[in-house]
Amino acid sequence: MCRKPAALAVAAAGLAWPWLFSVAVAAPPTLDALIPSGGRVGEEIATLTVVGKAEPWPCQVWCSNPGVTFQPGEKAGQYKVSVKKDAATGPALVRLFNGDGASEPRFFVVSGLREIAEDEKVANDNPGQATDVGALPVVINARLEKAQDFDAWRVSLKKGQTLEARIDGYALRSGIDPFLHLYDGKGARLELVSDGPKSLDPRLRHVAGADGDFVVAVMAIDHPASTNVAFSGAPKAAYRLTLSVGQADPKVAGVGDGPAAAADSLPPADGAPMALPIKGWGTLAKPAEADRVKFSAKKGQSIRIEVDAFGQGFPTDPVLAVEKGDGSLIREIDDDKADRDAVMVYAIPADGEYACRVYDRFGRGGAEMRYHLEIKEAKPDFYATADQLGYVVKAGEKGSVKLKIERRDGHAQALVATLTGLPSGVTAAAVKIDAKAAEATVEIAATGEAAAFSGPVRVVVVEEAGDAKLSHPAVFTFQNADSRGAYLIDEVADLWLTVTPKAAPKPETAKDDKKK
Repeated sequence: MCRKPAALAVAAAGLAWPWLFSVAVAAPPTLDALIPSGGRVGEEIATLTVVGKAEPWPCQVWCSNPGVTFQPGEKAGQYKVSVKKDAATGPALVRLFNGDGASEPRFFVVSGLREIAEDEKVANDNPGQATDVGALPVVINARLEKAQDFDAWRVSLKKGQTLEARIDGYALRSGIDPFLHLYDGKGARLELVSDGPKSLDPRLRHVAGADGDFVVAVMAIDHPASTNVAFSGAPKAAYRLTLSVGQADPKVAGVGDGPAAAADSLPPADGAPMALPIKGWGTLAKPAEADRVKFSAKKGQSIRIEVDAFGQGFPTDPVLAVEKGDGSLIREIDDDKADRDAVMVYAIPADGEYACRVYDRFGRGGAEMRYHLEIKEAKPDFYATADQLGYVVKAGEKGSVKLKIERRDGHAQALVATLTGLPSGVTAAAVKIDAKAAEATVEIAATGEAAAFSGPVRVVVVEEAGDAKLSHPAVFTFQNADSRGAYLIDEVADLWLTVTPKAAPKPETAKDDKKK
């Protein structure tokens, strides 16, 4: 699975609350969770509570989905949220901000399904107290707010119906590693599911053997894991539980694990060598099986081979080998990326026939041991990351955005970085990045008369010359050493800039006048 620049929604309008900068504040707000963490198109949420520090109240809100608006309530920390009928479904970024800066963004998911919110005053701490969720499909917005918390949800199924349960808690960056339990109507546990196909969030699938009620329960441990490995909870431990008969349409549910795997489609091992590009699905159906795909290439070609298994939700741990046409090994790699999947870039030394061989590191086989293979000519590209989510510059002073440039597949073009979306009184000169440079700094300067500002900006990085003129926004990534799979959004292209004006001079007092 190749690394791609973020494809995020455009920034929402509506940032002008005229009273915002007239209030003296001392620190930017903080945002740990949104309760609930999503809503349905065309509906309103009467009360959404922010977990964090929304000061001074009412604190202003920015959302990357222009179809979602937040209006402050009378009680601090609570908002009324409206989701337009034509709002795009999917996860969006939400920030709180004031005159001193913005919070870290959290996720708000827009879906087309019926949504309900947990009533935290109603006990549902065991299967016997499960809350009935009504007709499926449904999305439950809840949180595990205390240690040893246990949330139970009751559904009714007919014999032969398939219950699909999807939880998003880790993916919301809620600091949890969830577990899903399934009980029958008598309270006997039928299933316990931990990690899911792409992250710590599990998925549960169960075919009902008879008509009746079933209970889906949620518990979690901390993520990152603490020394005390026990079921936990916290005010920020929000989750969304999607329950459906059969798989819910990701476009309607607002979240999904990507397109479903297709049938096996790679060329047969005994066939003629294929011309590039080649891509398709394969299955290591038998133990110790190795699939071999032959291809033809010419001297000087740079080819890129990617094997995706873990990234597609399969347990396969692929090993990738490139061979000559006669079967002699050229190169072999395993776990060349952050996950268990493999990618190789190879310069073809001579015209001829070659082969790509894929097998499981542990020699496993079976219907679930699937992978996706792509062999194509490598094209130089780059990826730019910013060092922070947001930046604060005082009027009359300077700030800087530090960039890291990751070049791929032989990229050696000079680049130009430009900061866009700047307010009046703030400038940032375009910065040239040499062809092999891996770092750059964009300097921001605010005049002494620069007005207060707090809003999204972008750093656009483009090739200085060449036919392609590749262009990517610099992103801040949430993925780090603690990550255990994808979040609902992994990268933020909308960085945040806060400009603080000079303090107004203090008025002279009568005492000062006498001194004069």
